[in-house]
Amino acid sequence: MKLLRVLLSATLLAGCGLPALAVEPAQSTQAPSHQDAQAQGKAMTVDAALAGEYSLGGVMETGSGLLLRSDGSFEWYFSYGALDLGARGSWIRKDDAVELLVVDMGYPPQFPQAKFERMQLRIDDGDLVPAWPWDMDGFRKGSERGRYARH
Repeated sequence: MKLLRVLLSATLLAGCGLPALAVEPAQSTQAPSHQDAQAQGKAMTVDAALAGEYSLGGVMETGSGLLLRSDGSFEWYFSYGALDLGARGSWIRKDDAVELLVVDMGYPPQFPQAKFERMQLRIDDGDLVPAWPWDMDGFRKGSERGRYARH
């Protein structure tokens, strides 16, 4: 519940921010949906045991939370310095990983490289280890840094 309050607050603040800090919604993506992949016979399911609230640890000066719902939807936020991101969409378990498929994303217009369509998180002893979808500062595309621990 704490994460949900933070997500709602972040959403409200993003909508009320200065024009230079305004968050632009992502354009609709052409990436295939999880339903398309399931129709092709790939082993993808929602694992209700993974549903819950997670927070990122092990990354200095970064705040991030992830809410995986048992209905297959997610909400995610990420704050690093002056960069604030938010995303929501669907998630599935794919082998030993969770895959996020972004449907709606907010990002600052001056950082279009922060926008992404998918994120993979490796399942490691109950935690989720992200493979970051971008290259920025100490974050490298595809590299693992930090881990989301369940509350």
